[in-house]
Amino acid sequence: MNTRNRTLIILLLISLILFSCGKKKTPEKKPKEVKQSVKILSDVIVDKDLGISYQVPLAWELMSTELSERYVARLNTEKFDGNFIVYNPTAFYFNSKISGLLRIGSITESENSPGMELTIDNYIKLYEKFNSVKIIKQEKINTGIITITQLVIEKSNLISLKNIFLNKKSRIVQFDFSLQQKDYEKEKEFISASLKSIKLL
Repeated sequence: MNTRNRTLIILLLISLILFSCGKKKTPEKKPKEVKQSVKILSDVIVDKDLGISYQVPLAWELMSTELSERYVARLNTEKFDGNFIVYNPTAFYFNSKISGLLRIGSITESENSPGMELTIDNYIKLYEKFNSVKIIKQEKINTGIITITQLVIEKSNLISLKNIFLNKKSRIVQFDFSLQQKDYEKEKEFISASLKSIKLL
């Protein structure tokens, strides 16, 4: 190999080395992190009799028929609103971690009803009349689908949230959460999400 060819080969090798060193490496793209939402509610529950669908917080489990019947029997022995109003719970959910209870049902007139039209406002007036010893606060919740009137009732170390609204047949439906006041703040988010899940059939 003559000197000229050898020189050309060396120059070519040097060029290739310089080119490879000077070539910028394409930065590797990091895979996008997909944030998974944490499930806090049950699957959708449909109650055709009440004319609604809803979801409950995951920790609140449906009680057995036997236990539900015991609660219904106990409710029937208690006086509500001077016996003018009848609360007919059709489903009971229990949170064993905090001993919380959720009752879902309808409000109807009793045989002893004074004859006035049963509206949400009249129901609240009767409830306040016969429960004057309790601290009762009233709030409105607009879920974008329904407007819920919420009665926040505090007594001793307990808190009850009576969430009242009308279904499409103008029947009064009530979601009644009962739990200890010390547990309310940590359960508030889940209760609110449950109420926002309610849809009318």
